[in-house]
Amino acid sequence: MSELSKGDAKERSRKVAPAKKSAAGGVWPRVVAFVAMFCVLASLAVVHGGRLFGHGFTPSEEEATEVFRGDGEVINTTEIGKDIIGYGGPVPVEVYVTDGRVDSVVALPNNETKGFFAKLETGGLTHVWDGKTLAEVSAMEVDGISGATYSSRAYIANVKAAADYALNLDASSGPSGAFDWTVMVALVVVLVGAVVPLFSKDKRYRMVQQVMNVAVLGFWTGTFIDYAMMLRFFENGASFTLASVMTVVLLVVGLLYPLFGHSNHYCAWICPYGALQDLAGRIPVRKLHLGVATVKFLDRLRRVMWIVLLLLLYLGWGSQWIDYEVFTGFIVESASWIVMAVGIVFVVLSVFVARPFCRFVCPTGSLLKEV
Repeated sequence: MSELSKGDAKERSRKVAPAKKSAAGGVWPRVVAFVAMFCVLASLAVVHGGRLFGHGFTPSEEEATEVFRGDGEVINTTEIGKDIIGYGGPVPVEVYVTDGRVDSVVALPNNETKGFFAKLETGGLTHVWDGKTLAEVSAMEVDGISGATYSSRAYIANVKAAADYALNLDASSGPSGAFDWTVMVALVVVLVGAVVPLFSKDKRYRMVQQVMNVAVLGFWTGTFIDYAMMLRFFENGASFTLASVMTVVLLVVGLLYPLFGHSNHYCAWICPYGALQDLAGRIPVRKLHLGVATVKFLDRLRRVMWIVLLLLLYLGWGSQWIDYEVFTGFIVESASWIVMAVGIVFVVLSVFVARPFCRFVCPTGSLLKEV
């Protein structure tokens, strides 16, 4: 303990027993903080996507477009596929058909992460249906694209919904395909991390949970809370899919647990990047000293940066930062090399300083800390 600064010791103490700090503050301050957080996310959803829980406030040109239009047959899925949700929201398409066969599929404007969505083109998904009849399109089982799972499944489901609509079949209300065991496994890991720590503080279990968080929630499935995920939920609401259940569970832990005295539970027990920093911190090397004044300065700097980033979201200037939070570095197939480099730097730093990204940088953690 002599090698740890007072700031580091305080952080580790708060991490192991998060409930004490939250309970000491009383119920009403937590309720007020939750209401404020809810209003922030709701207003950002309206400003960023023009929607709140599926209700549109600024109808786009596509929303006013008829399903069929133009010469020949063009099927627009803005309305018939509005409940098919990708990573950032609805993923409408236009399917161009001549003599009963698909000429092309064109994606309409959406809120998917550009880097992930571009993989649909490079992966050849956008041309899978070219030359197929509508009946063939309706019956096809098409695989999603690795590294852009949510986006590609929503894209596939929209194309199928277009074909079903043209054939007077019941249009799909969600991504088609077999049951996704990867999402189920990730959901189990999240549920274990949400429930078991409420009854057990065993250090051996904590390490097992952290390894599962990194391996399953991080590198395998890319499951985590970030601003893109929170805004997607507030813009579109929940749907009847396993992925939507996952989102709801994560948000319950991150946003509602603090109301019941379990502050920072998500960051301490589920977040894959926080777990990766903790595991790196277990490496037995001499730790760096951070004085109390330094810790306070870095914490103030985190708050200032958080406010600036929120303002950017409200103003629409540089709002793309939400697509490049460090968590996306786990999705190595499509992550920006800059994001991965930043992620690696902070993991290395965490060998010497306890959870530096979580404590002094993380925009998502800054929001959750205020609840």
